[in-house]
Amino acid sequence: MKKRTSVKLIRRIVQIIFFLLIFLVVIGHYLEESGITIPFIKGASLHAVCPVGGVVTIYQYITTGTFVQKVHEASFYLMIIVFLTAIIAGTIFCGWVCPFGSFQEWISYIGKKIFHKKYNHFIPKRLDSILRYLRYLVLIWVLVMTAISAKLVFANFDPYFALFNFWTGEVAITGYIALGLVIVLSLFVERPFCKYACPYGALLGLTNFFRIFSIRRNQKSCISCKACDKACPMNIEVSTKSMVKDHQCISCLACTSEAACPIPETLDLKTSQSGKNKALKLDAKRTALLLIVIILGGIFILSALGLWKTESTKTPVRFTTGEFAGLANPSDIRGSYTFEDIEKNFAVPATILAEAFALDTSVKSANEYKAKDLETFYQDMSEGIEGEVGTDSVRLFVSLYLEMPYEPEETTLLPNPALNILRDKGLISDEKFQLLKEKSVSPTFVNVDSQVSSSASVEKLVKGQTTFLDLLDWGMTKTQIEEIMGKPYNSSSQTVRDFSLENGLEFSDYKEAIQKILDTL
Repeated sequence: MKKRTSVKLIRRIVQIIFFLLIFLVVIGHYLEESGITIPFIKGASLHAVCPVGGVVTIYQYITTGTFVQKVHEASFYLMIIVFLTAIIAGTIFCGWVCPFGSFQEWISYIGKKIFHKKYNHFIPKRLDSILRYLRYLVLIWVLVMTAISAKLVFANFDPYFALFNFWTGEVAITGYIALGLVIVLSLFVERPFCKYACPYGALLGLTNFFRIFSIRRNQKSCISCKACDKACPMNIEVSTKSMVKDHQCISCLACTSEAACPIPETLDLKTSQSGKNKALKLDAKRTALLLIVIILGGIFILSALGLWKTESTKTPVRFTTGEFAGLANPSDIRGSYTFEDIEKNFAVPATILAEAFALDTSVKSANEYKAKDLETFYQDMSEGIEGEVGTDSVRLFVSLYLEMPYEPEETTLLPNPALNILRDKGLISDEKFQLLKEKSVSPTFVNVDSQVSSSASVEKLVKGQTTFLDLLDWGMTKTQIEEIMGKPYNSSSQTVRDFSLENGLEFSDYKEAIQKILDTL
């Protein structure tokens, strides 16, 4: 009993340490959005410390040298670090480190209290053996769809992401459903997501076939008491194997002589014995030390070398074929991109972006705005409207501005100033303008500090600072304006007065004519 308590206690401490580290990263990222920074994890997010991101971005990294949206360099290096631990001792990441695996395990205590010996034995063995391969189908689907879309498609269904972001408003309804389902199933089955759906567990599980340290059973000293079978959370029949090569083993050591097996030196995590060379063994303490040294030590070394970067790279993926081959693809614009980043990569001026999205540049430079800021600025205005203005709106505007192909999300909206700029520059047809107009928003605020400035109370009066964009926003058409002015204007941001002076026109005369039309609108 003392040994069993020791193994459980050591593993529990390691699980709690890594769970709290991830929780701290998530909280730090949330606070950073409010301007509060935690020094050691500045810029980090859940995506930055998740090795799964490194796996799903491999194809894009090999083909283009860039990462999938939201994936960071840190997650790519973390993937390599975790694979190193897996080559040494199999899926110890799953059994000792993964916060979501630990979460399911902790929920299982409730199920064990309710169902006792019946717990984790509700599903018939034959059906269970088939269901365990579902996670490989999930893995294939995730890899293929991510390679095609260059987006983290699994994020919308990921219960792990939902668990650590349920209060942020960033979780899709499918994520909440997945999390709820896992919590309920954990009351009946131990680690249901790990067993049946985790794509990363599926991949790491393959290392159980060639790892250096394996769960090995001494058949000579084994008394076939099956205590190891009962202790295994993954329902593996350890008592029938000389060496556990099962793809579901999570190397938790719950079955070993240090924990469940009553006979010393009978069941251990160790290397094979070669001739006179004695097998090397990993007990709970050494396993914990191994994980801490390799994972935390690896992160420390990468940080010292300047390679541990927890912020997304600002180099978007490029078109590889067609007339735009070699040019940056607007579909890879990320929420963390500032307008300056977009100007650098796509040659769309930051000032144009600020004008298009009606942002106040008197209190904050156009270069400083980030694409994801729009979701906050337009949040109140989107109530009651089917759709939103956000990062995808920036992608759509940039693609139209550069006349590049892009398929926006169905819920993506553009503000009216953006449409007017595109029309004024002849970048979209009147027909396209009308189609986009049906999915547009009239900005009701532009102040980054207050984010509340109703346009409903603004009088439609032509003054010296009135721009052509103002006239368009107030309901006049471009045709009406140009008929009054007698010639087309080049920029919607230009004031009517400046245009009049530049073209030798009398501002007061045209002001009166324009005002008459505005009074009828």
